[in-house]
Amino acid sequence: MIRYILALLIPFSVFSQAEKPQNGVKAPDQNSFVLTNVTILVSPDKTIENGTITVRNGKIVSVEKFSLTNPKDLQVIDGNQAIVVPSFIEVNSTLGIQQDQKAENKTGPYYWNNAIRADFDAVDWFKADEKLMSEYQKMGFGTVLVHRHDGLAQGYAPLIQLGMKNPDQQVYANKIASFYSFRKGSSQQEYPSSLVGAIALLRQAFYDAQWHAEYGKDANYSLDALTQQLKKPAFFTLDDKSDVFRVKMFMREFKRDFTVIGTGQEQFLGNIWDTIKVPLVIPVNFPDAFDMKDPYLAHEIPYGELKIWEMAPKNPAFLMKHKVPFITSASGHTAAADFWKHIHQALAAGWTINDVLRSLTVAPATLLGVQKETGTIEAEKWANFTVYDQNPFLYQAKVLEVYAKGERKIFQNQPIADIRGTYSLNIDGTKFFLDIAGTTTQPEGKVKLIRTIQDSLTLANKSDTLTTNAKISVVNNDIAIHFIQQVDGEKQSFSLKGDINPRVFIFEGEGTNNKGKWIKWSAFRSKKFEPKDENKQAWTLDTLSVPGIRFPNNAYGFTTLPKQSTIIFEQATIWTNTDEGIIQEGTVIVENGKIKAIHKGSGTYLKPNNAIVINARGKILTTGIIDEHSHIALTRGVNEGGQAISCEVRMEDALNADDIDIYRQLAGGVTAAQLLHGSANPIGGQSALIKLKWGHYPQELLIKNAPKFVKFALGENVKQTNWGSGSRFPQTRMGVEQVYIDAFVRALDYHQAQNPSGKHKDKNAAPPAKDLELEALYEIVTGERNITCHSYVQSEINMLMHVADSFGFKVNTFTHILEGYKLADKMKEHGVGASTFSDWWAYKFEVLDAIPQNAALMTNMGLTVAINSDDAEMGRRLNQEAAKTIKYGGMTEDQAWKMVTLNPAKLLHLDDRMGTIQVGKDADLVLWTNNPLSITAKPLYTVVDGEILFDALKDFQMQQEIAAERARIIAKMSEENKKGEPAKPFTRKRRGHFHCNTLGETESLEVNEH
Repeated sequence: MIRYILALLIPFSVFSQAEKPQNGVKAPDQNSFVLTNVTILVSPDKTIENGTITVRNGKIVSVEKFSLTNPKDLQVIDGNQAIVVPSFIEVNSTLGIQQDQKAENKTGPYYWNNAIRADFDAVDWFKADEKLMSEYQKMGFGTVLVHRHDGLAQGYAPLIQLGMKNPDQQVYANKIASFYSFRKGSSQQEYPSSLVGAIALLRQAFYDAQWHAEYGKDANYSLDALTQQLKKPAFFTLDDKSDVFRVKMFMREFKRDFTVIGTGQEQFLGNIWDTIKVPLVIPVNFPDAFDMKDPYLAHEIPYGELKIWEMAPKNPAFLMKHKVPFITSASGHTAAADFWKHIHQALAAGWTINDVLRSLTVAPATLLGVQKETGTIEAEKWANFTVYDQNPFLYQAKVLEVYAKGERKIFQNQPIADIRGTYSLNIDGTKFFLDIAGTTTQPEGKVKLIRTIQDSLTLANKSDTLTTNAKISVVNNDIAIHFIQQVDGEKQSFSLKGDINPRVFIFEGEGTNNKGKWIKWSAFRSKKFEPKDENKQAWTLDTLSVPGIRFPNNAYGFTTLPKQSTIIFEQATIWTNTDEGIIQEGTVIVENGKIKAIHKGSGTYLKPNNAIVINARGKILTTGIIDEHSHIALTRGVNEGGQAISCEVRMEDALNADDIDIYRQLAGGVTAAQLLHGSANPIGGQSALIKLKWGHYPQELLIKNAPKFVKFALGENVKQTNWGSGSRFPQTRMGVEQVYIDAFVRALDYHQAQNPSGKHKDKNAAPPAKDLELEALYEIVTGERNITCHSYVQSEINMLMHVADSFGFKVNTFTHILEGYKLADKMKEHGVGASTFSDWWAYKFEVLDAIPQNAALMTNMGLTVAINSDDAEMGRRLNQEAAKTIKYGGMTEDQAWKMVTLNPAKLLHLDDRMGTIQVGKDADLVLWTNNPLSITAKPLYTVVDGEILFDALKDFQMQQEIAAERARIIAKMSEENKKGEPAKPFTRKRRGHFHCNTLGETESLEVNEH
């Protein structure tokens, strides 16, 4: 009966799961054992001294204080007071994933763009890299989430279990997470070629996935994967610290959760982390110091890079202080020693051991949903832990053993005991001193013959010439000693082998001498080893204060974020830019970012409390300059030229609040600008209208509730006359016109497919999928979005006005418009304004007919005319560009000044807020030393929304502060160089300026600032 019951049970217990056929004799189970006499870091908040871990079949059965009674059927491993730490979990690695293969053009139901690779399964590309896997284990990692870092939607990631001999057991869990980025990767398609294009493509893919999940009937592996990935952790890799705002936009728009893989520079965003609430993965791969050998080259290192080096170790402590949840990543490290060095640096900077351990174990386990299986050393979890000779968070520890699901891997044999000390060695009656030092795992010996009783009593003269080195090796409780020593006037060699009695520290055994004679020997410890510096903590808490972070992190950043102030400009000459003209010795009061009051003359008035009072006698106060056409404050490209139409892209997605040109243009009196897409295609991207709010976050630059604009372009650039492969339509000016007509027809058809409520007319049919391009095009047709059109040649300008008339809308602005004087009457009839250069011409064929009187002739025809820059350098001196219209065209001062203030405000439909000095308007003001149309005029103060963002006196003070700060950090780096710490050469970097014709993510080069 019993046999019958067993016969029924066995199939369901032992053979309930299909297994790989056994080849030969089944290997014994080695994943069951008792590890005892160890200190166990159970979790970040619990430690057990002199503990015992019992493991069966790779799972932890119990974790408790040392017990004399252990299961008799299990191997007992004496840990010899080692430290056991839960295995770390890495969530950002390309370990074992082939990276060199390009994204292939796959056939089948995949997304139309190869940068969307959501269906990619990294496990298919995984190939064990034993060397790097071993190094990860030495760092302390037991599981690694691996992915292929290629594309915008990069696909699925498996969790790999390190240390498993059986390859079939290396995948801990597949498709456990997904990865995203803002880089298109190896896709050979032209689109996207910029950050704004990458964001637009990813947004469109998410909308397509939503539609496909609800209405799609045909298979699409990419869109299906995007939907499936909503249910699992998703990681978003950043290239720049400000990318976190872009990811946050995705999270709000699509109600998706992302864990952000940061840059290590999060502290340079300041206190935004108190409110932004985004989970992070933080690298601790801190930058090396620069090589300071060449003082001239050292002088060129930008302040921002110096500060990044100095502050990098403080980043984890900063985030911890602000209670930002984050996971620590070893990404970028290939050597365990470097990883632990950086961990110790961060601990010295104020990070805590508990927080380090939590960020490496509990936090990633919880995020990945495996917290019930791993992350701590507790019962019912996998036996995933690392054994160190000492606490790795305090000391430079060595990895002794690693356990992966109970599978043991020995990196370094732990000796049966610490045998170091001074011994009396007896070899067949001849007595020696034996000194054992070194480390517990690599002992080093010295042997000296005892010649006198005095030697024996005092252990003196150990530096005697008769002292020789001894090679010592210890395996388990076996010891081997080999040395050569002068005995009785003859050099003799001894090879000794014996046993260790660790309780009383006695060695005993046999050996041979140089004559081959067998000898007996013994040694007993007379003095315990007293380490000097061995257990010296690897780091000490750094209590030295250094100057804080600047916002942004460069030479002219603020030490505290700017705020609105109550400001009074007294006795100023006020250029109101209104019919009231110029007010002599007037007073302007600014409060809450607005112009609150304007007083004429030197009469008395009520001063608000805590006001900043500026004596402006003899100075001229104007409204701020507005640049209608600019490409500053943008990052990673201004052209998305892969397609003829790219109005789905938004320049606001690529705002760069750290661009030094913002500050430079404030120093030139500019307070607002329209940031335009380039001119690579007939219909470009959506504009961003900004205030030059230096020291603020990217989204704070945007003018709230600003009118909508989009960039169009005509001429050589859009038909790829001087660039491109020639494969993209259009290639002629006729083709450009056809692109416009076709685009607007499609936009109207798209709208026609929906009724006003947004629902499809046919209730039984699926509504059209959301199309970001067509929605923007429809806004143009309806006049909701205004056109600023890059233009030069008369015939093309006429063409676009005719196209607009035929669809019932108006072109808002022709920019550049260097042949505007030829058809100013037609432009006036159409109702379009002009934004032009003062005296640029002959830089390409289509501008040969440009004349410097252009702006004046269009003004005399009654057009609203602005002078723009389209160039970061020219943007600093738009006041002088406006003055040229007086020289060339006979404009009045009032007309000229309006061309860079009120007129661009009108073209941007912002003249109700800015462009004049009037009560209630935005407090965008500039105080000049003299007439702003003079080449000698300099701004003393530039105010934006009531914030003083440029102060000439403070500018000079900052230059002195930064010079001293640079010298201090360079001296600090030089000290690191002297210590022999790793150093990297500084390569002269150049920053550039974007222009209309800049392609890709690279700017035209110009020397960088300090």
